[in-house]
Amino acid sequence: MTRKKVVYVCENCGYESPRWFGKCPACNEWDSAKEISVETKEKLNVKKPSFFLLEEASKIKNVERLSTNYEELDTLLGGGIVSGQVILLGGEPGVGKSTLALQLSDRLSSYGDILYISGEESIAQIGLRSKRLNISSRNIYVTSDNEVETLISTIRKQNPIFIVFDSIQTIYSNSVEGVPGGVLQVRTVVEKIRKFAKESGIPALLIAHVNKEGNIAGPKLVEHIVDTVVYFEGEKTTDLRILRVMKNRFGPSGEIAVFQMLSTGLKELKEMIFVEESNMPGNVIASLFEGTKPILVQVQSLVSRDKIATARRISHGIDVRKVIILAAVISKHLNLPIDLHDIYVNVSGGLKITDPACDLAIASSILSSLFNRYLGKTVLIGEVGLDGSIRKVQNLKKRIENAKKAGYKRIIIPYDKVSGDGIIKIKTLKELYRFVIEDE
Repeated sequence: MTRKKVVYVCENCGYESPRWFGKCPACNEWDSAKEISVETKEKLNVKKPSFFLLEEASKIKNVERLSTNYEELDTLLGGGIVSGQVILLGGEPGVGKSTLALQLSDRLSSYGDILYISGEESIAQIGLRSKRLNISSRNIYVTSDNEVETLISTIRKQNPIFIVFDSIQTIYSNSVEGVPGGVLQVRTVVEKIRKFAKESGIPALLIAHVNKEGNIAGPKLVEHIVDTVVYFEGEKTTDLRILRVMKNRFGPSGEIAVFQMLSTGLKELKEMIFVEESNMPGNVIASLFEGTKPILVQVQSLVSRDKIATARRISHGIDVRKVIILAAVISKHLNLPIDLHDIYVNVSGGLKITDPACDLAIASSILSSLFNRYLGKTVLIGEVGLDGSIRKVQNLKKRIENAKKAGYKRIIIPYDKVSGDGIIKIKTLKELYRFVIEDE
C-alpha cells in the first residue's frame, strides 16, 4: 500500500520537519524550507534481522583490497580500495577532481571494466581530457546519462570493477521530487548508490563540489552515508595538490597524499618536503605532522613598524588567532614592543598549519624578521605555552629523523630524552631569544 506525505526540508543543511518553518532550527537559516512530496510504502511482512556473535564476526578474514597503482593513494586509503567501498571526493572547482578520477580509472582498468558517469561534461569533452592525459584504455566506458535508476540497471548488466560519478550533484532520482543537486535528491541518490555498492561489491567514487565555507555541498548526512570522505585541496597559484582523508571506515583518517599538477595530469610526490631554500631573515623550517607522516614546511614572517594606531596581524596558511596569541606571548615574556609592529605570516606550498608543534617555528620566524637575523639551516620543533615555556610534542623522534634525512643538521627541540648531534634543547622563549640574537 502506497501513501503520499509532505515534508519540509532545509535546503541548507537537510533538516526535515512535518511542518513548515521560517527559520531552520538546525542551521538557523531563514526561508530555507522546501516542500517535498514523498511516497512511502507500507510493508505488511517485516523481515527479521539477523544477529551474529561478536566473537564469530572477529574471525572473518580481512577483505581483499584493490590497488590503485598509486603508492601514496593506497597508503591514504589504508592499503587500497575495498570491495563495495563508497568514496566521496570533494574539492573546489578546477582543483583537479575529474583529472584524478580519470587517471585513477586508467590505473584500475588493468583489472577490468570501468564505468565513468559524467553529468557535467559531454562525451567529447571527456575524450579531449583523456587525450591530454594520454589515456587510451579500452576498458573505460563513459556516459553522460544522469538518472540513477537507469544507471544502476545498466551497471548490473555491465558488471564493472569500479564506477565514477562525476559529479554527484548532477545525478538525480525519479523516485523523489526536486532538481538535481537539491538536498533530498543528493541524499536519495547517494543512498541508492551506497545500497547498490554493498549488494554488488562494486566500489564507487562520488565526486562532489564544496561550498563557500569549504565543506562538501549538500546535507552533512551524505558524509555519514559513505565509507570514506576525501578532500582535494590546492592553491590555484601553485601546482601542488593535497588529498586529505577526513573519514575512513577501512583505514586511518587524517592521512594525506601529495600530487603535482602538470600539463599531462597529476603526478604523485613521495618526498614530503615543501621548502624553498632562502637565506633571508624571517624564513625558518617547521616540522608538520599529517596523519603518520612528518612534513618539512617553510614559515615566512615579515615584521614592520606600524604607522597607524592599530597593528595588523595577517596570515596565510596559519590561523590568524595563533599569530595573535604568539605575538602576545613574545611581547609579554620577552618585553618586546612587538604590539607596535605589523606582522605578516605565510606558509609556503599552500599548506595549512594546525599542528601545535609548529608554534616554535612561527615564533622564531617572527623574531628572525624583527631582529633581521637569518637562523641558518635549522628546523624548529615545539609548542609554545602562554607562560612562555616550550612544551613537548608528539612523534618527536620521527620529526627529527625526517629533518636529518632532508639534510638539516641543526634541530631545536623542547627538553626531552631524545639526544644526538646537532640537537639543541630549550625550555623557554628567553632561550630562543638568546639563540636568535646571538646566532651568527
